[in-house]
Amino acid sequence: MLNISNTYKKLPAPVKNMIKYGYSRLPLRLRLGKKFYRELKFLEQSQWWSRQEMQAYQNNELRKLIAHAVKNVPYYRDLFLALDLTPDDIQTIDDLQKLPVLTKDIIRGNIHRLRADGYTDEQVITCSTSGSTGKPLKFYYDKDKDYLNFDPYIWRFFNWGGHKVGNLGAKLADWTLPGEEIHAYNPVRNLLILSAYHLQEDKAHDYARALAQYKVEYIDTYPSALVLLTKFLKARNIPAPCRFKAVFSHSEMLHNWQRQVIEEYWGCKCYDWYGMEERAVLGIECEQHQGLHLCSEFSITEFIPHSETKGDKIITTSLTNYAMPFIRYDTGDVGELKKEACSCNRPYPLFELHGGRRKNFAVGKDGANIPIANIDIPNATDNVVQFQFIQKNKGELDLHIIRKNNFGDSDIKKINAKLNEKFGQNMDINIEFTSTIQKTSNGKTALFVQKLKPESDLEIA
Repeated sequence: MLNISNTYKKLPAPVKNMIKYGYSRLPLRLRLGKKFYRELKFLEQSQWWSRQEMQAYQNNELRKLIAHAVKNVPYYRDLFLALDLTPDDIQTIDDLQKLPVLTKDIIRGNIHRLRADGYTDEQVITCSTSGSTGKPLKFYYDKDKDYLNFDPYIWRFFNWGGHKVGNLGAKLADWTLPGEEIHAYNPVRNLLILSAYHLQEDKAHDYARALAQYKVEYIDTYPSALVLLTKFLKARNIPAPCRFKAVFSHSEMLHNWQRQVIEEYWGCKCYDWYGMEERAVLGIECEQHQGLHLCSEFSITEFIPHSETKGDKIITTSLTNYAMPFIRYDTGDVGELKKEACSCNRPYPLFELHGGRRKNFAVGKDGANIPIANIDIPNATDNVVQFQFIQKNKGELDLHIIRKNNFGDSDIKKINAKLNEKFGQNMDINIEFTSTIQKTSNGKTALFVQKLKPESDLEIA
């Protein structure tokens, strides 16, 4: 059977560009498809349900998920037998307390048993993440449902900020572009891609020209990256090159001072959103800016008190991924459920995050601030137990690796190729093998430890 995706990846770049351009000329409704618009229409309606209606929907989706998991997923089939439970014992959200929490270590030890029977390799998306700890976690998505189940939620969120589906936007993040290019246009998504790997003051005019040329309506970004770009633009006395309708912030804690810097310079409101590679929970900020809303159609989320943390552990059950169900998954994040409801009158609970989820920058040889949290070592090799980056000198990174027994020279080559793809000649990498990874003062393991003398890069009050 012809694998269209793999065939496309092997095509020469000019041919790919022709296909992208041709595809982009198709009407938007044809490109996104009826299922996308049907799901988006559903979400536009469900956001105005009562809390009782939303809870009834969650309970119904939970029952379907549990029935599927017990029937088709070996891990849950054995778990229910061991607990002397049947699917009928899990009828409502409250019944989830009968099940244990699914930890990352359990997933690592049961990766194949957590995958649903009947899903072939062609039917799943294989993903891995190291989160903030550098300890790889592998998991699967349902390929047919992932795009449909996630994108409509993001577009509904963008709609809350005044941005309509298909209009021109920008993304400033850790995307790798060819050579020293700082931007590229994706005609399929009608998206201007801005590289966060080249952020430095002497390129401020290049970023400004790209934004001015395309006149984008919004930007989706790491807050630290946009704050850094803002600092460089201000240092060169460059006024805002375009007026966004909204800034959408993700992947990091959005601090109040960062929000203020962004809104004052760019002349628009900043909307925060919280998600994860595991597609297990989604929190979004509405136009009232009173906190993050839990998307209740997407998951069932619990906040469980924990003596070792300030705030509660965020435990979630994804209602959308049937290829590898995450039931009572410990996200590793900490937050707090708010008692008050948002004045927008939507049925979604408000919550706030506590600490963590903040990306960091490494400093390249040329002074560029390079985002480091999404360096995907796990996608380069399966033979790494855990890893950590440490920077002591400009343009240099120490990569500490706890390796598996079958780690070899081929793994080093794969890792170096992945790092060269991200850093090019702008960073020297020193790989060191170790049996332990350095912990922070609070006992946690950080993916990245920055030991360079702090600079005022983010102090833009």
